[in-house]
Amino acid sequence: MIWVWIGIAVVLVAAGALVPVLSGRDHRLRSNDEAVAARSRYHQLGHYVEDTVGMGPVESLEDEKAMALLRTAHERYNTAGATLARATTEEDFLLALRIAEEGLAAVADAYTRIGRTGPRIKKQRRHK
Repeated sequence: MIWVWIGIAVVLVAAGALVPVLSGRDHRLRSNDEAVAARSRYHQLGHYVEDTVGMGPVESLEDEKAMALLRTAHERYNTAGATLARATTEEDFLLALRIAEEGLAAVADAYTRIGRTGPRIKKQRRHK
């Protein structure tokens, strides 16, 4: 009879250990999705902000508004990078994603003004 009680105790301890692990799994997976999306947008923005090949330095543009938009995009790139560096929660990653998307929108506007093909901006699916 004692072995039955020991078996029940083992099952209860195992179940108690697994419940928190399994219940937090969906949240962690969602956060990972947000982290991947934010880093993807950040790197995409970096491609346009750091890429000056064929365009020359930003200061050489004649269009003042395009220059301002590209400077804004560069600032968003730096801000998104800093946000990603300290991001630990889903909200942090969503903030970095939003900042990177603002930068991509500025790049798209600037590239349109100077007659270049810019980034295609499509909204990504959000979990909130």
